[in-house]
Amino acid sequence: MTSLFDDDLPVVRVALPVPLRRCFDYVLPPILQRHYLPIGARVLVPYRNQKMVGVVWQRNVEPDIAPEKLKMVQELLDDTPLLDEHQIALANWVARYYHAPIGEVLTLMLPTLLRQGVPAHLQEEVCWQLTKSGRQVDPSQIKNATKQAALIKELQKHQQPVPASILRALHFTLVQMTALADKGLAQKVLQPKRGAAKVDLLARDSSEPVLAEVGLALNSEQQQAVDAVKACLDQHQTFLLEGVTGSGKTEVYLQIIAAVLKQKRQVLVLVPEIGLAPQTVDRFKHRFTVPVLTLHSSLNEKERLDAWLLAQSGKAGILIGTRSAVLTPFYDLGLIVIDEEHDASYKQGDGIRYSARDLALVRGNMLNIPVVLGSATPALETLHNAKTQRYKWLKLSERAGKAVTLPEIYLHNVQHKKLRQGFDLGLLPVMREHLESGGQVLVFINRRGFAPTLMCHECGWMAECQSCDARMTLHREPPKLHCHHCDAVQAIPRQCPKCFHPELSPMGAGTERTEEALEQAFADRPVYRVDRDSTSRKGSMEKLLTAVRSGQPCILVGTQMLAKGHHFPAVSLVLILDADGGFYSSDFRGLERMGQLVTQVAGRAGREQRRGKVVVQTLHPEDPLLNLLAEHRYPEFSAQLLMQREEGLLPPFSYMALLRAEAPKTEDVSAFLNMALNSIESELSASPELEIIGPMPAPMERRFGRYHMQLWIQSSRRASLHQALEKLVWYIEQDKLSRKVRWSLDVDPQEML
Repeated sequence: MTSLFDDDLPVVRVALPVPLRRCFDYVLPPILQRHYLPIGARVLVPYRNQKMVGVVWQRNVEPDIAPEKLKMVQELLDDTPLLDEHQIALANWVARYYHAPIGEVLTLMLPTLLRQGVPAHLQEEVCWQLTKSGRQVDPSQIKNATKQAALIKELQKHQQPVPASILRALHFTLVQMTALADKGLAQKVLQPKRGAAKVDLLARDSSEPVLAEVGLALNSEQQQAVDAVKACLDQHQTFLLEGVTGSGKTEVYLQIIAAVLKQKRQVLVLVPEIGLAPQTVDRFKHRFTVPVLTLHSSLNEKERLDAWLLAQSGKAGILIGTRSAVLTPFYDLGLIVIDEEHDASYKQGDGIRYSARDLALVRGNMLNIPVVLGSATPALETLHNAKTQRYKWLKLSERAGKAVTLPEIYLHNVQHKKLRQGFDLGLLPVMREHLESGGQVLVFINRRGFAPTLMCHECGWMAECQSCDARMTLHREPPKLHCHHCDAVQAIPRQCPKCFHPELSPMGAGTERTEEALEQAFADRPVYRVDRDSTSRKGSMEKLLTAVRSGQPCILVGTQMLAKGHHFPAVSLVLILDADGGFYSSDFRGLERMGQLVTQVAGRAGREQRRGKVVVQTLHPEDPLLNLLAEHRYPEFSAQLLMQREEGLLPPFSYMALLRAEAPKTEDVSAFLNMALNSIESELSASPELEIIGPMPAPMERRFGRYHMQLWIQSSRRASLHQALEKLVWYIEQDKLSRKVRWSLDVDPQEML
């Protein structure tokens, strides 16, 4: 082994998908030295007692350990890089900013199948499509070639390339296909196999225009927004597109995207929910001729890999995806659009707690391309950046198209009123009036299940989760008690477990109970429930939304899934059953979330010619913040909250991280966090702007049978915060107490739980 290293064999540094904050050095054997080993390519290497797929991170490095202890790279899996220089720089940024092991970042960057060593190429098949000339030709004019004319007629039926196997099944021959190609009427293309990936691939001739249909006419504000972004397509600039609900933000996106596609560059569009992807894709497919793909968690591993490779190879013109799509590689990315940028689902809730919105901004800066943040209710951090001119602020103050006016919003006082299934029965005639006039009604209640809990009125027993400081939610479909925190499920007891009384009553109302009550009150009208339970099956959300968009009078009952960018043209009445949750939240973002939710839900009403009406049930009808929302004055509402944040030195006027810890024993969690606090005491004295609160119990202290506590670390300077966090993580990983707990670091937390 010593003689082997006398030859100065080159050493490469490899990132492995393991939870360690380092890369690993390997030596290249002579057989691989004849090959060019690109940075970003996968290699197969020995790691402990197994073989593992890693990514070449650096070449020709000085090893961290004695050369004779180095193991050899066993196989080169890729001839070209899977991750380019930009992707590697992005991965390094994620590791630094979120203080995460580079191996865990690599797990985010690569689809599962690539980490398992699956070849990084698409399964392709030969397809045929007409050229521009072929689409214009009249088959009846082709003389003495009946089969060629029939083949042209068949291909004219399809926008997408047709597999040669299908054409052969229709009794067309290769000779006929080639003859059309020789005449310049058809061309052979390679396309992913239809069974390999259920992606919407709209192949086009490079000479064809990018638009399949002409865009809508823009009002002056929309045109100004489009022109402002188009003027910056060759540079990095972040734009906040703030527009009231129904103001035509999507049309602005589409016309900006058209300009990028004309430059033969790709576009990434992020949406907060999987449910929004189908309607967005449908609109994009009708507008553009380029390949449009989706990438989200509902795809299987093969579908995810194919979408990833299509984007990386440049075959996808537009990628529409949820949070994780922000890490997808592109051949030539020219624009990033983040729709509903305020949405909390852009923040990862476990593992590396990254923000897809923030990563999109980092990618835009690295690639020198524009980023567009769109929302009717921008996050306070985003608004602050716009007000301080870090972002260019584009405003759409009017509804576009047929929806000329915003809905009327009424604050309905429910003090001293007996509510049934969550709503005031006096609102039923209002609902009936809208249904009989051809409108649809949306009822918003942000609680899944039949009722928040089950109770015995004899002894006061309530259905509590045995593993969490939470009550079990009662469900009727299927019948069960379900903890929405730890996912525990119990059968519904037939009698009180404490006093054995035979009658147990549901307390409060959830979507199922409200749905049941409305089905009884409006037996002649369909009632559709939209929540995580009713839309869990693949395709169920699209099926439900198709029924609603038919325009027939109906009632929609749902959670915040309904608030996220959906367009319901026929909804004329919106009922918000509980708008007061933000007033009682222990999270400092509670009021902001309440304002965003009320505004977004209200915005589903009156999006066509009929003016909408919104009724908000509340115990606080005189609250000044709620009245600002009722008057469509979200800018003033957000300005008030920003003043409160500034007075309290809360984000965006400070920078924050949460160190969370959990263990079966509360004393282990407490000891761990006190150790963490002691480890950075010197940072506190050296940086007076640094503040630490805690250790303290989490708002829900016991979950999954484990005790949760947290340490709140805050600073007015981002640099001093990250300096403290770097030291904190180093000390934690050296201390034996860290082995007794599970811990995580959340930089820029969005939830305080």
